[in-house]
Amino acid sequence: MSPLTRSRNGLALALGLTLAAATARGDVVQLIAGSAFKPSQGGAVRGQVTAESPTEVAVSLGASTVNVPTDQIESIEYQGQPAALQLGETNAAAGRAAEAIAQFQKAATEAAGKPFVIEAAKFGEATLLGELALTEPDRVKEALTRLTGFLQAYPKGRHVVATRESLARLQLHAQDYKGAEANIAELAKLAPGAGRAAVLKARLLLKEGDFQGAAADLDRLIAAAPENSAQQVELKLVKAETLIAASKYDEAESLVRQVIAAAPAEDAAVQSKAYNTLGDCQNAAARPKDALLAYLHVDLLYSKDKEEHPRALRRIEQLFRKMGQLPRADEYGQRLKQDYPNSPWAKQPPG
Repeated sequence: MSPLTRSRNGLALALGLTLAAATARGDVVQLIAGSAFKPSQGGAVRGQVTAESPTEVAVSLGASTVNVPTDQIESIEYQGQPAALQLGETNAAAGRAAEAIAQFQKAATEAAGKPFVIEAAKFGEATLLGELALTEPDRVKEALTRLTGFLQAYPKGRHVVATRESLARLQLHAQDYKGAEANIAELAKLAPGAGRAAVLKARLLLKEGDFQGAAADLDRLIAAAPENSAQQVELKLVKAETLIAASKYDEAESLVRQVIAAAPAEDAAVQSKAYNTLGDCQNAAARPKDALLAYLHVDLLYSKDKEEHPRALRRIEQLFRKMGQLPRADEYGQRLKQDYPNSPWAKQPPG
């Protein structure tokens, strides 16, 4: 056998092994960090996804099937999914919303015959529009339409809980309290969504001015939530807001500082909201200099949070204006208008 023939045979064998490995790899269900779900290998379950529901995903492993709870799933990489789906997720994580939406739309088009992939792509597009609408009022109507349309198209899919949560947050933001109440009630009926529904119900009551109603169940919910989980953190921040409304500033500040101390410094989503809440507490307690430091913390360290950063900029501007430092106030007001021209915070009066 000639060296060329041996080379070709070796290449063919290598390609065959690579294709076999790719085929054996199948779909990859990546579990959340610290998940104790078994069977899994390297924090993932590999096989063929055969069914999805709001509560679990069925993965075929040869002759057996494993049902993975949706609350244990971080993400799913489907065998043969378009590259556009991953690009959409990467762009979304990097804050490149327009590029991400375009990639999700492309993925949905390219994934013909792959219903789970199409659903994942449409979910990515709808929820990203929901996030954009929180800072861009002009996108609210489009986002509401897309989110409700997704729920109608996939009422029993694995993304229902997250979609209802996204929709409820947007409804609260748009002051559609009746719609939010109905949506939260539906979310509470889904086992994986019960905790999220409790958080949203407390926020609904808070926005409606029912501070006692919002606070009534918070201690029980906080105690029942996993320690330092995203659900518990948000519940604590909701409770802090109810305490601020009740003029219990010391209790509110103590609770917020617990959240700040427990969360990793690099967790912008938690830290930015916590520092803004701390600023609101100190401002309400007539401690403007302390409040200013809290808001500046968000501006200096967590400006990537496009929902909380404009809130901090507006508060900084207002405090500088009250302190008589008008040039500094104008500086932050200009930054707000320049960086977030469509934000509701930019449309508020500066005083």
